[in-house]
Amino acid sequence: MAAVKIQILGNEYVLNSSSGEVQVRRVAAHLNARLNEVLSTSNTSSTLAATVLAALNITHELLQLKDQQDSLLQEFEAQIDRLLDKIERSESNEGPCAVRA
Repeated sequence: MAAVKIQILGNEYVLNSSSGEVQVRRVAAHLNARLNEVLSTSNTSSTLAATVLAALNITHELLQLKDQQDSLLQEFEAQIDRLLDKIERSESNEGPCAVRA
């Protein structure tokens, strides 16, 4: 686990992460972008308020993605169940396999 030096809103942090330097820098860049977005579009100049607003926005997006993932998983499971039912019906209608010459 290597230490990675990053900057968030001009403040330097040293993070230890098993995710690797590239991923840590990617996360830091995303957070910086979101914080700057909040600071430029909201009526606050407080970094604490901007941090809370950015965290709320990011959490909202995360939960939406999790809901979409759950919905897709349910759809896939339903499709798999339907396909398995078709296979089972098909096998039961054919009877034993005949060998063709």
